[in-house]
Amino acid sequence: MKKFIFTLFLTLAISCKPTQVEIPDEIESDSQVSEEDRRDWLTWEECSQLPGEHPCNFELSNQNGDSVELYDHYGKVIIVDLSAMWCGICRVIAPTGEQIVADYGSDNVVWLTLLVEDASGSPPDINDLQEWVSTYGLTSDVLAADRSILDPNGITGYPVSGWPTIVVINREMVVHNGVTGWSENLVRSWVQELL
Repeated sequence: MKKFIFTLFLTLAISCKPTQVEIPDEIESDSQVSEEDRRDWLTWEECSQLPGEHPCNFELSNQNGDSVELYDHYGKVIIVDLSAMWCGICRVIAPTGEQIVADYGSDNVVWLTLLVEDASGSPPDINDLQEWVSTYGLTSDVLAADRSILDPNGITGYPVSGWPTIVVINREMVVHNGVTGWSENLVRSWVQELL
């Protein structure tokens, strides 16, 4: 029964429109459920990808086939890189995320690359992700996304008007800012401001 309630709680906690969920007493006392798994910090009722708002969670597969959620990185500055494999600038900046994380520390900053299109404009598969990782010598997560993660209004998805689009989220899981195109100095200044 505890496993069912825990699974139900996690399912509710990772929906795009998070809601506050009351945890039953029997789950709270269960020593096998860590503080991180309970996600006590998840108290907002609405989400969007607009600056000043809590971003909607996503759950995507990485280059190893593992599931990764945005909310897994709560407490860190999160840089979300929305890229396409056919995009020249996206390819140029691909290794930059590793350097930024190394400079500020993986305990403080995480870089998530969301590949939205493969080289032919279709959604990427695991082979595309692995090719991206090996081509650029990456160790960070590269995630398979598709156009469903986009929304020009920033309400139900990221407001991408060009590639790459970089979104910076603060430690309290609030969208700080974003930029279409690439400016390493700008992104680094946002990260420094949030650390």
